[in-house]
Amino acid sequence: MFGPIRIALAAVLIALPLRAQQLELHFLDVGQGDAIVIREGGKTALVDAGRSSRIMLQVQGLGIDAVDLLVASHNHADHIGGMAAILGSTGVRYYLDNGVPHTSATYQRTIEAVAASGAQYLRASHRTITLGSAQLRVLPPPPSRDQNNSSVGLLVEYGEFRALLTGDSELYELRHWLNTEAIPRVQVVKVAHHGSWNGTSVEWVERTRPQLAVISVGARNSYGHPSPRVIVQWEMVGARVRRTDEEGTISIFANKDGSFVDRSERSDTTRVISARPFENNTGLSPYVPQEAAPACCKVCTVGKACGNSCISRSYTCHQAPGCACDARP
Repeated sequence: MFGPIRIALAAVLIALPLRAQQLELHFLDVGQGDAIVIREGGKTALVDAGRSSRIMLQVQGLGIDAVDLLVASHNHADHIGGMAAILGSTGVRYYLDNGVPHTSATYQRTIEAVAASGAQYLRASHRTITLGSAQLRVLPPPPSRDQNNSSVGLLVEYGEFRALLTGDSELYELRHWLNTEAIPRVQVVKVAHHGSWNGTSVEWVERTRPQLAVISVGARNSYGHPSPRVIVQWEMVGARVRRTDEEGTISIFANKDGSFVDRSERSDTTRVISARPFENNTGLSPYVPQEAAPACCKVCTVGKACGNSCISRSYTCHQAPGCACDARP
């Protein structure tokens, strides 16, 4: 009688995260925005902070009262809206951003909060930051005044486990990294730009080939994120796509052998992913039809994009989707 019970208990213990021995990644559900907690060995990094001060409730819910490294991938409000609250209520040692100023009041409040907090300011450059037993390799952005294409990239390495975080990078920046950085195979990718059509390319998918692709996105957002084509691109290389709008906060607990456990806030399912060797990126690329970039790309300062026009946000667009770039924040 006791034999089956012991076996079942052992299986549960293997599946459950052993936090003291694992790297934690929490893709927080902050609606249409990004916020990612990285923890290892008693050290904590927070990459982006969502749109508002409400992120403090989520950070406190994880038992975080100090942040060793606070990173703004770029300076749009859906990534730094909660930074002032974090800096004002939590001890922060280092603050790193892309070094590209923004004209918004949110950015001004954030920079003032950095100065008032006493955090040491770091500029994105080629550097590797130690977080417990994990290494965070900074991927600096290319020269650009565009915030999305100036996103700070981070390659998280923990033994054989790797995760890649790329803010709201678009095709220009992804191409730059592919040409100038040693982008490896990884287990986990944070899909750039909330799953927008212009945040993923066949080359990027083929180079990284993750087991899990996480999309941080708001439910029923006005930008049409994520693009169905982008979801197909990741699935065609065997990645499972998970979305915060559907599953809430998505948590990953990784081991140094490359295996990891992932689970979500709105599901009782815990998936155990075995370590797999990284074979060379050879063979044929998956064929995914490449849509040409929309010709309009008309920036809508008021309302939302619809075909080649801007319409009121209260209206329904009956034209073919596209021009997601028109409506980016």
